[in-house]
Amino acid sequence: MLWFRLCIVLVALRRVGAWSVQPEIVSSRNEFLRRFVDAPATALLLATPPPANAAPPFAIMSEELGYFPVNDERTGETVMVPAKAKRESTDQAVALAKHLQSTGAVMYGAFWCPHCQRQKELFGREAWKYISYTECSPKGYRSLYATCLEKGVDGYPEWRFGNGKSQGGEMELAEIAKKSGFKKPFDGKLETGVPPLGGGSCK
Repeated sequence: MLWFRLCIVLVALRRVGAWSVQPEIVSSRNEFLRRFVDAPATALLLATPPPANAAPPFAIMSEELGYFPVNDERTGETVMVPAKAKRESTDQAVALAKHLQSTGAVMYGAFWCPHCQRQKELFGREAWKYISYTECSPKGYRSLYATCLEKGVDGYPEWRFGNGKSQGGEMELAEIAKKSGFKKPFDGKLETGVPPLGGGSCK
């Protein structure tokens, strides 16, 4: 493997004129290697490269799934945090999120649940900042697993609205607006760009 690597570097050096050698002068492999090591720029080319700042395979897989491993500052354990929403929020989505916050609505979910992630994307980056979210998975970041058990949450996402109503499963924003008593007009046709997953909840 090293011999092959040296030959590749030699070809590159000869192309740029950094080193040349007459074949008849090199009588053995050892002689070739000696001349090669003494050649200009060889040390630079063979130098050990700095370690790449690449994520381990597990982190890459987690990114594709929509969550990432982090250290919990309270316990020091490795826990999972959901990825941030990527979609830009509409003005009406932000207004709805502020309404949900002011009326005490809570969304219960789990970091690994794709329906929870889609619910977040429906709101978008700006609006999601106003949503009160409770993590129910024991391995989730800042998990309130005991609270979820106490509240009887058995599927994700699950909404508990300030007006006393509740709804299990992923919901379109127009439906959330209606269920939560949002008084302003809400046009569901403006909330596009988030393909449906099929089904509505994770168990």
